[in-house]
Amino acid sequence: MSNKTYHNMHLAIIKIMSDKLLNTFQFSFLFLILLFSKTVLATQTLTIWSSHQNRDFLTVMAKVYEKKHDVNISIVQLDPSEIKAEILLSAQDGGLPDFIVIPSDFLGLHKMMNLSSIPGDWYKEELSSRVKASVELDGKYWGIPLIQGNFLLLYYNKKYVTQPITDFKELIQIKKQLLAKNIIPIGWNYNDMYYFMPFLSVFNGWPIANGKITLNTPAMVKALKYYRSLADQGIIDRHCDYRCSQRDFVEGKSAYSINGDWAYHDLKVMLGDNLGVAVLPKVNGNTMHPMASTFVLAIPSCSLRLKDKQKVIKSFAKFVQKLSNQQAVYEKAHLLPISMAYYKQLKVRAKGDSLIMFNQMALTKPMPSMMNMAISWQAIAIGFQHYKAGATAEYTAEHMQKMAIKQLQSLDHN
Repeated sequence: MSNKTYHNMHLAIIKIMSDKLLNTFQFSFLFLILLFSKTVLATQTLTIWSSHQNRDFLTVMAKVYEKKHDVNISIVQLDPSEIKAEILLSAQDGGLPDFIVIPSDFLGLHKMMNLSSIPGDWYKEELSSRVKASVELDGKYWGIPLIQGNFLLLYYNKKYVTQPITDFKELIQIKKQLLAKNIIPIGWNYNDMYYFMPFLSVFNGWPIANGKITLNTPAMVKALKYYRSLADQGIIDRHCDYRCSQRDFVEGKSAYSINGDWAYHDLKVMLGDNLGVAVLPKVNGNTMHPMASTFVLAIPSCSLRLKDKQKVIKSFAKFVQKLSNQQAVYEKAHLLPISMAYYKQLKVRAKGDSLIMFNQMALTKPMPSMMNMAISWQAIAIGFQHYKAGATAEYTAEHMQKMAIKQLQSLDHN
């Protein structure tokens, strides 16, 4: 065989092998593309913004859903004091996520937050009239209730307290003893007006009456004076915010703390058997009525405009209402369910801290989920800063009312 013939045969063999290798590579490459494309198309992502302090209650449900469906769920935890502004700003440029988990009183701003109404057939559970009222506005539903409660309780450190106080006058009496031991009597987020509401209730006041804003009342004047007197007497640090008051309590610097049911799980983990729970103390024999609401799963309108997301959004909205999820949330986070039947079952067999929770819930007043309440919050907060700066209680109450009405009229004209 000549060298030329051998060379040509060698080139032919190499070509055949190269073609086979190229075909194999192309096939493998195409296979990987198809596989990757299928994975991308099949796996969707749901993004949820949440403002609830207890991160476990959403995670519990999300993990179960991810296992049963080809969906990834991303939960973004936002500061409760900042989420309202974040939602309002993001609604202007279409930057909202698929879901937001918010307290039901936010729903009064559903237009400004660009939320979608929820079809009636999306609701699986039989809701109590109180729970249903928390999500119903203008004849439509604006959120899927997840849990109810969101109320304030009295927590105490058993290292310092054998029998918890039942009236604030008792705390005033033992104040000097506690301060002598460098123990702060009590702490809460003093400048957050959610904590002021039980004091307003003591004097038979409430920010909304028959749907109307009622801030300029004798009850508001009395409540403001009493609230400030507690700080003036050294019962509470008026400069301490939520983080500060919770840190002091956890570190054993304060004997008592007023905080929400949302904080129970975290406090129990950190304080263990030293954590005590009681209903809020009375004020000179008068019962305090903290606000209560639901936490809801709300859907921004932009989410439902995407056809590929509509099915999975509806699926998840129905899934979170399942009784099995409510049971898991209660067992993990100790947050009260929205199912009437399950709520009654838990209440009947409740004991210890759980019984205290139900007893306090029975003393709550529902927080209105209307625009007037959202306006009231802003007016009360601004007015209270004027009061702290030296304005009289009478002027403050009048100023609160004027601000609220002015804001209401401004929105009516827009």
